[in-house]
Amino acid sequence: MEYDNKNTGAAFLKENVNPKAPKWSGPLNVDGKDYQISIWEKNSKGGLDFLSLKVEPSRPKGEGYKPKPRFTPDDDSFPL
Repeated sequence: MEYDNKNTGAAFLKENVNPKAPKWSGPLNVDGKDYQISIWEKNSKGGLDFLSLKVEPSRPKGEGYKPKPRFTPDDDSFPL
């Protein structure tokens, strides 16, 4: 019998330097569609520990984070 990974996911611990980056991430499949899940370990103002989750559509391999372009003083659209 072939393995069916529909409606399953996994999160893997990441070694990040950036404290704002998710501590866990991995693939998630819902109804046959692939997603990427990111998980942060947080603490509420009341002192309770909780997990914060973000789910995004999967990107093709090699297509990672792309920073937004920044304005430069030579740019005509540079805000004054």
